[in-house]
Amino acid sequence: MTTALRVTLPGPDGSADARRSIGVLERFLTLLGRLEDTVLDKESSTDHTAWGITDVRIGSLVTTLTPNRLSEGATSVTMKQVAGNVVAGLAQAEEQEGLPPGWNVKAAQAAVDLAKPLGLLAADGMVVELFHDGALTQRINVTRQVAENLSAALKVRRQSIGSVIGTLDSIYLHGQRRAGLWQERTNRRLEVTFTTAQTDQVRAALGHRVEVAGRVIRAIDDSLVSVKMRTLEVLGHGAVSDLIGLDLDFTEGVDPVDYVREIRGAS
Repeated sequence: MTTALRVTLPGPDGSADARRSIGVLERFLTLLGRLEDTVLDKESSTDHTAWGITDVRIGSLVTTLTPNRLSEGATSVTMKQVAGNVVAGLAQAEEQEGLPPGWNVKAAQAAVDLAKPLGLLAADGMVVELFHDGALTQRINVTRQVAENLSAALKVRRQSIGSVIGTLDSIYLHGQRRAGLWQERTNRRLEVTFTTAQTDQVRAALGHRVEVAGRVIRAIDDSLVSVKMRTLEVLGHGAVSDLIGLDLDFTEGVDPVDYVREIRGAS
């Protein structure tokens, strides 16, 4: 099973700007890498499949890319899904605001970078074609509208009341008071904002495992962005994973990490 993507920057023969064309291809490959991370459920991996150039045409840039050296865990089926996600996602982003299926915030940001230099008219944009086993299966036009629609989607924030467990690693007191929290569940860093009256409590908790409760802010893909702190509780040093090995009857057969998360209602 062979998957290929043909990228075309339209224009009269000989009109393609070399530096701009190379930049577009580089940003397109970055987007493919972000979507590969999403398919393989990796967190910002640096190990991405290498895409080989199997065809280049002179004049306006026409380049055909196929997977060459697969990254760890990737298969031909993976790359077929990645290629499908990039074409379907760009097609959706061309028409409407929102996060395409199979995309996360980092993929959307990469697509914004890709589409920003393009024009708003199809003649000033790019064409992406998807091939499977040599047969053309989809053809889309990509313009700067993709960047505008995805930029609007990335500004969307959802708010709810909840709590987050993690380790406080830094504090900033200039301007808005905020602290850095490494979330235990995902090992991602997010921002905690707090009031002047809470400064001493936050300072005393630096380096400790804590639970911060308050107004939780999430991005459009439901990933945590920040927490406006209402209360802070310093927890024991042991992570919830320390419960592994206890009698399963203690958690009624549920994985210990999920059990503790459920009874605490924490993210």
